[in-house]
Amino acid sequence: MITPTFQTIMLAAEEIVREKGCQHTTLQAIMERTGLSKGAIYHYVKSKDELFGKILLQYMEETNRSFMDAVQHTQNYETYGPVEAIMTTNTKKDISNKILIYLLSQQHNEKIRSILDDLHRNSVAFAVSWIKYGQENGAIPADLDAEAAASMFVTFSYGLRVRQLIDPEPEQQHTASQEVMKLMIEALKPRDR
Repeated sequence: MITPTFQTIMLAAEEIVREKGCQHTTLQAIMERTGLSKGAIYHYVKSKDELFGKILLQYMEETNRSFMDAVQHTQNYETYGPVEAIMTTNTKKDISNKILIYLLSQQHNEKIRSILDDLHRNSVAFAVSWIKYGQENGAIPADLDAEAAASMFVTFSYGLRVRQLIDPEPEQQHTASQEVMKLMIEALKPRDR
């Protein structure tokens, strides 16, 4: 559970990333923005990179909640709503995209490599759980390899996130997201319906 203090730290970090970028976001700037002491921040994280990893994990958890909420409101085991919930939350997180690219550019650092490995494992684990949930409820074919499909989904997600940062045309980004979503829905459709 995220405490109000840690939420304040994460929100301040996101604001600074939005204003100055990841490289110019420092724990000192977060202390100045929040009025928290160094010890208060170090109680939660040891570095800005660890903080960035926790921000990305929080976004993944938000995506999971969006998926579960969409599943609760879906009738007849349709996959569109849940897949749309995942795609929408993944592509609307511009700060998380900037943080991900920043961390990727620093992956030669062993600590950051560990953060990225954890993030990737969590991404795949969430995707596998979504697919298995769909399989258990008849919305996704039971014979679909959940691990392989999850890996494909995560790969598409990474590509869309990078594209969002480099493509200046929002309409093109939306079109690409819609095409990937159609592809995912088609891959997940039960074959006997």
